Amino acid sequence: MANIATYRSLIGKSKLLLMVKANGYGTNSLLVAKATEDKIDYFGVAFPANGFTLREHGIKKPIFVMASTPQDIANMANKNLEPVLYSLDMVKAAVALNLPIKAHIEIDAGMKRLGVLQEEILEIISLINPSKVKVVSVFAHLVAPGEATHDMFTHQQAIYFNRCFDLLYKRLSHKPFKQLSPTGAITRFEEYQYDMVRLGIGIYGYDPANQLNDRLKTVATLQAQILQIVKVKKGETIGYGRSGSLPFDGKIATLSIGYGDGYLRVFGNANAEVVINGKRAKTVGNICMDLLMVDVTNIACKSGDNVELLGAQITIKELAQNADTIPYEILTNISSRVERVLVD
Repeated sequence: MANIATYRSLIGKSKLLLMVKANGYGTNSLLVAKATEDKIDYFGVAFPANGFTLREHGIKKPIFVMASTPQDIANMANKNLEPVLYSLDMVKAAVALNLPIKAHIEIDAGMKRLGVLQEEILEIISLINPSKVKVVSVFAHLVAPGEATHDMFTHQQAIYFNRCFDLLYKRLSHKPFKQLSPTGAITRFEEYQYDMVRLGIGIYGYDPANQLNDRLKTVATLQAQILQIVKVKKGETIGYGRSGSLPFDGKIATLSIGYGDGYLRVFGNANAEVVINGKRAKTVGNICMDLLMVDVTNIACKSGDNVELLGAQITIKELAQNADTIPYEILTNISSRVERVLVD
């Protein structure tokens, strides 16, 4: 895929871990994994169930699981999944199983979400060294690597992370590799690419650091169809709550998608546009659960025509701005009832 090649060109000899959590950021984790397995070194998921699905469908590459529980570790080991050990409790649970387990240690370098602290590291080493647990890598989460205003904090995180990594690397019997950079850091902090980077939303066509967006290709396209076109008179109300109307005699088209599909209700009442036959059309009235209406007064179209709600012409960045949110939420909000089709 072109976006992977773009990031590969930036990371030298570093390995590439592709995050396919949240069902591939709302696309389809299995489709993405099958299409990219020969181009990456690792997959990353949030929860064990996602990793089990990938294994059941033939995915062979290593899979890094970020947020499991102590009760999940044995089953993950049996399915060749690699848990993240983000607390002393996780370390103790992994060691107690007396199984050969490949794992990763997460450092809390300032996210305050998951991760171990520097003062816990010596105890962790004393537990792991005599055990069958093999620490493959050590990593941390950068809080805001795509935002220049937080660069000082990013560097502070890296300093803390490196202190923790050095302790582990020097004292663990198996020498782990180092990973720190997510998508937003790859372009801005070459010095933190280390042994492996974690590519997330970048593969789907958005660079949170806003340095590569002109080089990335749109991957996800959300489409619907026109079900019906009706004429409306000036001032006639349209949709639930009577919030919609046109200031002229015109036409509206009803589309086969709604907030039940993940097209947010906030997009209603002209707060978003769609593309029909190359022309933009504003939403009219409130978004319904299964349907929505758009103004097609000046657009040549008919029932059955395809409509782009997200894609090359309506970007996830545009929709995120319309909803006062982030592109990640736009993608991951697309519901399971929307059919996913892989197009070469």
